[in-house]
Amino acid sequence: MNFRLFALALTAVFAMSLVPVLVRSVASNEVTIGAIRIGIALLFLTPILLVKGTLKGLRFRDWLGMALVGLMFAAHWWTYFYAIKNSSAALGAISLSTYGIHLVIISWAFGGHKLAPTDLCAVAVSFTGCILVTPELNFSNETTWGFTVGVLSGLLYAMLPLIHQRMAHIPTMTRSWGQFAFAGLFFLMLWPQIEWPRSGGDWWPLATMGIVSTLIGHTLWVKASTELPAVVTSTTYYFYIPIAMVLSFVFLDEEITPVMIAGASMIVGANIAMAVMPVLKHRELKHRKLKQKIKA
Repeated sequence: MNFRLFALALTAVFAMSLVPVLVRSVASNEVTIGAIRIGIALLFLTPILLVKGTLKGLRFRDWLGMALVGLMFAAHWWTYFYAIKNSSAALGAISLSTYGIHLVIISWAFGGHKLAPTDLCAVAVSFTGCILVTPELNFSNETTWGFTVGVLSGLLYAMLPLIHQRMAHIPTMTRSWGQFAFAGLFFLMLWPQIEWPRSGGDWWPLATMGIVSTLIGHTLWVKASTELPAVVTSTTYYFYIPIAMVLSFVFLDEEITPVMIAGASMIVGANIAMAVMPVLKHRELKHRKLKQKIKA
């Protein structure tokens, strides 16, 4: 494994784990947060790409791919910010962690992957964990509804690496720019909903999200998730959850109950198991073939 890429993945996860606390701490709505984060990222990336001239070599197919990933990324952000605003920073982070289970379902639905009993067990454990962390099974409850929207955000997030891997021939910075640029068009369509911060206290968290979490974090994550094996990025990502929960407890004074910890552990554990299981099966199969070859 490339440990430099692994270090970049860990740095990206830490940068992104700041988001739930920062989103929850500002008065701005989800559209405003998305628009400002995108604007800051594009402000830094666009001059660099114009100087390098890397956009000139893109084909029409490349632009379509970046448009797709950008719009999906924007929808993921909007739903994620909504989830944090309407539940809590910790629950928003936990809901997003279901993305690993979504990957399994996507692979089954579109990739011809057959669901093994272990897959179904992991899905059931993750689903049980979701039930545990929600206050009540009632969508009229704002927290429950916010968490559910966060699970949808996890589905959108699970689709992003799959699209990026099909666009691996495009340089990382160019793909990141395209993702942000087309996501920016999405938020521009929601311009009437933007509420510019009235207090200086909101600008610092928004700037931190734009520079640290978006520009640095997502650019590094695009590179790591494209070049590292899926099992490595899948398991590395889950450091996000305990970091976000600790930060929400320390800085927002959110209540982290034993039941919430248990539910989060079930979700994360099921997702990690799903990521690791195929690798273990592959190694076991190779070991069996090697033993058969030696016997022969």
